[in-house]
Amino acid sequence: MNRYTAYCGLNCETCQARIATVQNDSALREKVAALWSELNGAAITPEMINCSGCRIEGPKTPYCEAICPIRRCAAGKGVETCGDCAEKGECEKLAAITRNNPEAAQNLKAYRFLSLRACPELLEDAAGWFHEKWGVPKEAYLACMRAYLNRETEYGWYLCLTGNRIVGGLGVIENDFHDRKDLTPNVCAVYTEEDFRGQGIAGRLLELVVSDMRAKGIMPLYLVTDHTGFYEKYGWEFLCTAREDGSGEETRVYRHL
Repeated sequence: MNRYTAYCGLNCETCQARIATVQNDSALREKVAALWSELNGAAITPEMINCSGCRIEGPKTPYCEAICPIRRCAAGKGVETCGDCAEKGECEKLAAITRNNPEAAQNLKAYRFLSLRACPELLEDAAGWFHEKWGVPKEAYLACMRAYLNRETEYGWYLCLTGNRIVGGLGVIENDFHDRKDLTPNVCAVYTEEDFRGQGIAGRLLELVVSDMRAKGIMPLYLVTDHTGFYEKYGWEFLCTAREDGSGEETRVYRHL
């Protein structure tokens, strides 16, 4: 879950109180205080507009700190967000937020780990997302993904979604730009959005690709990386070194049997 997602699902990153705090913007603090005073029929001063985010360590507005019933309830139950609460479907306090904020409801949904074949409508978005993260031309990703969707190959593409947002992904290709062409196929483009790291997303994606490829009789798998100590946690073993295409720089090759 994005750490800026409040217990109720609202996005603290877009909250003007947090923006005013992060930017130390006195004019925005005064504007927010005036607006909130009018909306709540209470005297809210600019000094009260000081908040790092609902689930972020740091200052909170007086309402978020001590009054918000959703925050007190969720913190008391020890859930990450209301999305993890067994009673969320019957909670009127939560419904008061989500029925007027569909994005909040979407943010509370659990992560979905799936192949691109399960959501082919995300083809363009997925290709664009991987291009943005790795700089490889979008057309190259589209060609590989279309071949997979058309069942011209079983080398697949896998995504982690929260709501409709892609927050993690990886793919399988013949060779990930290195000189050991005999070590194939390669898991490639492993990436998790920075604000979603540390939650096991990459590990789940690695387990998904290994399971899917093994079921299709496509093993072993290989990948190249400069990381040490990470892939070992998910059953990958260091095999050898290889040279990157173009630069000739040395990189590490891992294998999963």
